[in-house]
Amino acid sequence: MPIQSFVKLNINKEGEFKMNISRKLEVEQLRNKNSELFDKDVLNILNGQMMYEEFKTEELMGESDYAPFNEAMCVNSVTAQVFDEEFIKIRAEGHNSSVENYAKKVIDPLENLFAKKYKCIVLWFGEDMFCQMNLLTLLSYLEQSCYEGKVYLNSFREDEFKVNQIELELGDYSTIYNEVLVNHKKTYHKVPPVMYQAIDLYLEMLKEDNIVMKFISKNKGLSNQELLTKLFYLFPTIGYGDTQYIELINKMKKKTTPKI
Repeated sequence: MPIQSFVKLNINKEGEFKMNISRKLEVEQLRNKNSELFDKDVLNILNGQMMYEEFKTEELMGESDYAPFNEAMCVNSVTAQVFDEEFIKIRAEGHNSSVENYAKKVIDPLENLFAKKYKCIVLWFGEDMFCQMNLLTLLSYLEQSCYEGKVYLNSFREDEFKVNQIELELGDYSTIYNEVLVNHKKTYHKVPPVMYQAIDLYLEMLKEDNIVMKFISKNKGLSNQELLTKLFYLFPTIGYGDTQYIELINKMKKKTTPKI
């Protein structure tokens, strides 16, 4: 299963502490400015378990419900219908997980999304490609399930937690999801600029000789840890966690290992 990293690189503990404080202050400012988005009939969906645990520990979400989306939709196969039986089966296979384990980690935490009606859903997702493909998947699901409430996006860069809040209009996201994540094609529908860039990067990463594979190939002498440190630093807009990068490193090693 994918390892979700809210802060992908935890080398500087002091820096990490400062980021935690800045995130807390930023969320408190949002609450003061837009308190109705932290009410009882609001669901906040957070990108990943680590972000969820942090928000839970700090009690940042007011009266609202909140849940993590523990996926890495930018890797492995997907199905047209989001969160149905076939989707769960295909995604579990892609992550080398049993259906039961996948459901426990990904589907069960989203129970409120499936079971309750909300006047508003707030999606907290970073600007990198990893987060944006997760966001696209959830927007597609909201359209497929005929959600009628308001949808807000709280987007941010992971290196500086400055939240940009916009209201999103549902309409074409299920089509875009199918074009991009199912059929691996560019979309000609209008999307936010950050998502547009993320789609280009997603399609680039599907290539055998993508920018990351080229970098790994040129730096074969480095240890896995050294490679990971450099990859996190050089490619922040991809947003991969260690799991995804290690898969690519191992793939490159297999390619370059001489056959006996």
